[in-house]
Amino acid sequence: MRAWLPALALGIAAQHPAAQHPAAPGPGATGAPAAAPTVGDTIWLSRTVRVPPRWVARTPEWQPSGDVELLGAPSLALRGDSAVVSYPLVVWLPGQRTVEVPGPVLIGPDGALDSLAPRPVTINVASVLPSRGDSITPQPPVGIVPRRERVPWPPLLLTLLAIGLLVPPHLWWRRRGRAEALPAAAPMEPAPLERWLRDGEARAVAASAAIRLRSAMAAVAPTIHRALDTAAAIAAAETLRPDWPLADLGGTLRALDDLRFAPDGMALPDALPLARAAEAVATRLTPARDAA
Repeated sequence: MRAWLPALALGIAAQHPAAQHPAAPGPGATGAPAAAPTVGDTIWLSRTVRVPPRWVARTPEWQPSGDVELLGAPSLALRGDSAVVSYPLVVWLPGQRTVEVPGPVLIGPDGALDSLAPRPVTINVASVLPSRGDSITPQPPVGIVPRRERVPWPPLLLTLLAIGLLVPPHLWWRRRGRAEALPAAAPMEPAPLERWLRDGEARAVAASAAIRLRSAMAAVAPTIHRALDTAAAIAAAETLRPDWPLADLGGTLRALDDLRFAPDGMALPDALPLARAAEAVATRLTPARDAA
């Protein structure tokens, strides 16, 4: 149901939707009287005016002042030859107050405007707080709570206890043990070059010989590692190790590359002499000059 507040008899009504029946329609519906709205309730103020034929009604802008606040856009409903404009309001203080409700703006068929003067509406808003005659009475003041004396011994004892319990396991966990010697690398077994040649794998023989020679170079001079290509490795050897047999080293590496990357269908030279030559060059790569 809606609580219809007292209003002027000139087509103005105030509605309280908080007491509205669940099945009742929106703003403008009528119902049995109910209790006055309280602070914070939504209150609908409606005004009804007659609209001449072929005229159009529009809702005007309205900004209430004081403790009355507009909650949203007004609604406009046409009922026969009349227009009902409704404003949702909320009041933040209890008591009786009068607000000026504007009427709709009428627009004629020729564009003429007719604005109606505001009409006062009196609203009585009840408080949500209990009355002064209730049983709640103020309590006497509470005495001063004494502040206890604080001593540093408990946290100090807890700190010492934590150090005594945590430091020994920490030192034991981080103790340095004797480093174990790594097992010696197993010597590289010689590749079965003769069997690979009999199987027609001359490129595999050249690749194995090149890998062994490049590994021997990296073992003596780590800066000439296997990630370098053949030209870069030969240039590094000429700069860093002029005591090596550079002519034999460069010729053997280039010949092995020519054999490894020879086009298909090309007659391949005998790879076994090149592999033997690579082994011979590897034995001549000594670190004697670095040691001196």
